[in-house]
Amino acid sequence: MVESPWGPLPGWLVFTFALILGGSLGSFANVLIYRLPEELSLLRPASRCPKCGRAIKPVENIPVISWILLGGRCKGCGESISIQYPLIEAASAIIIMFCVFKWGVTYQALAYGLLFIGLIALILIDLRHWLLPFAITIPLTVVGLAGAILFGMRPWADSLIGMGVGFAIFLVMLLAGKWIFKKEALGGGDVVFGMMAGAFLGWKSVILMMFVASFLGTLLAVIMLISGKEIAGRSVPFGPFLAIALVICLFTGDAMIAWYINMFAH
Repeated sequence: MVESPWGPLPGWLVFTFALILGGSLGSFANVLIYRLPEELSLLRPASRCPKCGRAIKPVENIPVISWILLGGRCKGCGESISIQYPLIEAASAIIIMFCVFKWGVTYQALAYGLLFIGLIALILIDLRHWLLPFAITIPLTVVGLAGAILFGMRPWADSLIGMGVGFAIFLVMLLAGKWIFKKEALGGGDVVFGMMAGAFLGWKSVILMMFVASFLGTLLAVIMLISGKEIAGRSVPFGPFLAIALVICLFTGDAMIAWYINMFAH
């Protein structure tokens, strides 16, 4: 049995629902990844094959299962369907199941599940288009702030201050980059990402996130320098490092900060 606001529920029922919900959210994440950079409507037209334009029937749009039954090919033109679609759907299903396992049937589980799935979408969009869409970061900011104010995910004041600190840090970096390098080192999407991260992490961990992301970026740069190669022939956007750092700080941020304070307290 799994505890919920409605009392104990059978575990099989809870995790089956989590599996279905996660797969559905993953399917929507695929829509975001494909349509947001192209500035297309998320609602119209309905899902269709990107090769032949044939509308995808509901029975052909069941997360993961439809891709397997279709053999990874469009039923109309026979062209291959990217494996990205079932992989993200499966990953999203696993994420929601993990969140329910860790936090139970709570708003917290839903909020973090949405955050993690949103981060997957942001990573892929940023890697392909150097873009962190407001259409993902702003709603997630609201989800994080609502969790703090209404559901006690963290102290609401810490969440609000974290939003301000995250926004300010990235805004200063954006303006400083323009002044020093005479070009944009960061974009507006990074600034709003900082605000979103602050809503979930609070002000201390959002600062830590910056250091962790910078360390990860520097580590990859050193590896690329030693190997003499660039990934895909170009530099890498900062968004993926921020997303990974956010997850690290979400689970270990308080412990890392406590360790750092204790190291200098003795």
